[in-house]
Amino acid sequence: MILKRVLTRKSILGFGYSSVRDLSVQMIIDSGQKNYLISSYFGLDKIDFQEDILIELGITQEYRILKPGKNNDLKSLFYQNRMNQMSEKERIIYLTKRKKETKENYKTINSKRSYSESKQYLKNKNQNQ
Repeated sequence: MILKRVLTRKSILGFGYSSVRDLSVQMIIDSGQKNYLISSYFGLDKIDFQEDILIELGITQEYRILKPGKNNDLKSLFYQNRMNQMSEKERIIYLTKRKKETKENYKTINSKRSYSESKQYLKNKNQNQ
């Protein structure tokens, strides 16, 4: 027996990161995290949304998936089509934001790595500080 969960605007997710787990679908849309819901739609077998939410997310009939089921290839096509439909200004803002996130992640990883290999780190570790 396969169960499918159709989420409404008032539905609490109950899955995912702790920052969105306790939020309703409408709160996630209002906070600008539509990509999380789009990824959930395409990547999770048993998660579906009501028609009005799918329209607001930009998922048209050609990108709909018969649930239960998932399709990551269709997700890639959806994002590619979405990028092509963006205006030049929106595309620049989107890519700049992504670039900043990538740089911040890279800096965090490198700072952790350099600290973990430093003499001060090893000294503190040896002296249980």
